[in-house]
Amino acid sequence: MNHSLQENLRVKNQIVNGLFKLLKVKSFSSIKITELIKVSNVARASYYRNFDTIEDILVFYFKQIQLNRRYPFKKNHLLNAQNNLQGVQESFEIIYSEKERIELLLQNGLSDYFYQLLSDQIIDQVGDMPANSIERYRLYVIIGIIFSIISEWITSGTQESPKEMAALTIHYLNKSIL
Repeated sequence: MNHSLQENLRVKNQIVNGLFKLLKVKSFSSIKITELIKVSNVARASYYRNFDTIEDILVFYFKQIQLNRRYPFKKNHLLNAQNNLQGVQESFEIIYSEKERIELLLQNGLSDYFYQLLSDQIIDQVGDMPANSIERYRLYVIIGIIFSIISEWITSGTQESPKEMAALTIHYLNKSIL
């Protein structure tokens, strides 16, 4: 990666870090760009060169998380096969490593951003359903189940290991708990 790209990534990460630092003491809706650039230690021009809105910072943050995946899900029907356990476990490990930040998002009423990341990731892996397919509802039920499991796990203190949570999630999906 050339120096310019590295520097741009460093600035973006400083802004992400600044946002989460502010979320520890302020609500998302009360964060102003002026204070964000100050706590991030970046110039206003650097902020606007990289982001149009504060919400864009979250989009970037979640894309960075996705880039760190090692195990892509195997393309199978709706993530319910045992051979995706490694990919599901990695997802829980990533979430565990980001648990403080994800908990801040949930506490600040920003669960919709996390839900969208999860939806995008799952749809990217299994494929979207045609608008006229009745199976598209099943896809969104699965996304909702996974989102609920993760949210409860995070808000209840991540007492179980990522491995246990992955096995539990695969079990629920395989047993069609609904």
